[in-house]
Amino acid sequence: MFARKHSGAATGISTTRVLAVLAAAGATGAVLAGCTPDQYPTNERGTTPPVITGDQAHPGDQVNADGPRAEATTEMTVTLRDKAGSSVGFATFTEADDAVTVSLRVSGMDAGSHGVHIHEVGKCEASTGFATAGGHLQVDGHTGKPESGDLTSVTVLENGTGQVTSRTDAFKLEQIRGRALIVHEVGDTDGTQRLACGVIAE
Repeated sequence: MFARKHSGAATGISTTRVLAVLAAAGATGAVLAGCTPDQYPTNERGTTPPVITGDQAHPGDQVNADGPRAEATTEMTVTLRDKAGSSVGFATFTEADDAVTVSLRVSGMDAGSHGVHIHEVGKCEASTGFATAGGHLQVDGHTGKPESGDLTSVTVLENGTGQVTSRTDAFKLEQIRGRALIVHEVGDTDGTQRLACGVIAE
């Protein structure tokens, strides 16, 4: 009688321990199944821990400190206006690799080839026909032809629009800051028929 009670108690204790071990193992498995390394389970119901992949940068860390860097460029822009004050074009000047790229777009102009030049003075006074912009820019004592401010002409189509992109090493951006960009009339060979003007700025 006593032996059976002792046997029964021992069996009950063993069963309880087995169930406790299995429960602990199940809880551990659930945690491992739901979390990845370096993650912590949440206490809120219905949420899933975020999945983190790759190397993680901590605040203050430098990322790709020794990697390649893009070459810095500087840009200046200008809006061209005709003698009535209407906007008829836009140009950008971007400096990189010891040269300046000039991108020009115009509209509302007569079809044909229009001369494009940077002039010495940043004054676009329509009342003078933009004569206050002075002559073509020459830098660093340059006196020959082509002049430093001579740019590629823009060809305007029958619909009145035109665009041209060119590169030049005749000047640096700092040398044209505050100067005037002028587009001339078709066939203007002496530089007096100035159609549109704008002052170059950053």
